[in-house]
Amino acid sequence: MKKRLITLTLAALLLSGCSLYRMNIQQGNLITQEELSQLRPGMSQAQVQDILGTPLLTDDFRQNRWDYVFYLKEGNKEAKRSGLAVFFNQAGQVTDIKHDKLAN
Repeated sequence: MKKRLITLTLAALLLSGCSLYRMNIQQGNLITQEELSQLRPGMSQAQVQDILGTPLLTDDFRQNRWDYVFYLKEGNKEAKRSGLAVFFNQAGQVTDIKHDKLAN
């Protein structure tokens, strides 16, 4: 009986030290402030792609918009998301840039 109690106590102590580990999940394009500051109206699509890389989302119906989305989920915390939309005119030059920073 005493051995069983000791075994159960040890098992309970070992299991209480275990907790669920959740890996950080990072997806998409993280846009740094340095990269963002390089963007200017009038730039070509090739120049934007050189700075930011390939956009995560492009729309077949609106090819004048490139979306760069970043998603971060750290462990058990709430997910954070940021996005950058770059708009082009018919000539393929930047006309507008919209950026929302990391938010829950």
